[in-house]
Amino acid sequence: MKKVILGQAAEISSGLVINRYAKPKKGLNLKKHYSYHQITLKSVENKNIDLKLLEEFQSERKIDERYLLREGDVIMKLTPPYNAALVDFQCENLVVPQYFAIIRPRNNFDPQYITYILNSKNVQKQLHRLVEGGSLQTIKISSLNTVKINQIEIDEQIKYGKLFSLLSQRKELKKRNIELEELLMEDILTNL
Repeated sequence: MKKVILGQAAEISSGLVINRYAKPKKGLNLKKHYSYHQITLKSVENKNIDLKLLEEFQSERKIDERYLLREGDVIMKLTPPYNAALVDFQCENLVVPQYFAIIRPRNNFDPQYITYILNSKNVQKQLHRLVEGGSLQTIKISSLNTVKINQIEIDEQIKYGKLFSLLSQRKELKKRNIELEELLMEDILTNL
């Protein structure tokens, strides 16, 4: 099995420093403003993006396309926990802030496969070795580029990506089933 660095498998960049884009002030009559939504740290968990936890963002300037998510992108938190999530939905005007990396897999890499590899224990160990900073431990984009991953044929990546997705769904269903059984048990005990 061939090992490659993540920088060979994908184009990696950091998100937008949102504070640099002026937000329209209340009562100020602007000729033009742009409306966006931004990913938050809370909205990325368990390899998923919770669209209910996005925040609205207003800007006087149009934001460069490289900071806007598109289907097939992978985003990764640059602060603990270093979760990666796949953008598996159509999105428009969705901004990635500076505390995330935007990972755009190249043609010979499957985004779903990359997401699961980045969340694997092996890669998480590599990431913890690359951490910089004292109280706020972050990973630099240059360090993220050096993470080693396994390269297999694209059709195999797609198969593994689908398998990992099904196993994750199964795990979530089992968790939900346990929660429902506990609720049922509490309900029965309460009504005895």
